[in-house]
Amino acid sequence: MISTISQLRTGPSFLNAYRAKSRFIDSPACEACGAAYETRSHFLLECPAWEHLRQPLSAACREIGLFGSLHVAPLLTEPKLIKPLATFLDATGRFSCESVRD
Repeated sequence: MISTISQLRTGPSFLNAYRAKSRFIDSPACEACGAAYETRSHFLLECPAWEHLRQPLSAACREIGLFGSLHVAPLLTEPKLIKPLATFLDATGRFSCESVRD
């Protein structure tokens, strides 16, 4: 999961917006909800398909003093959020071997 978090931090990842831009796949759309672009912001913060899985991540943010709307940068850089973020990523199954297509 740490390599996935690193990829999300730096940009090149298995999210469809990046994969389509790199011409690995045809469509940048989110397969989970049908949104036009599966960006890191969409995946981490907005996709309704993962809303129920975001609740523990939101709670972890509140525990360390991050209140209000979630933002991508603190999710990916705050050391105290690594475990909750990894749990979220794992729970979505989005980065499992079966979900990554060539």
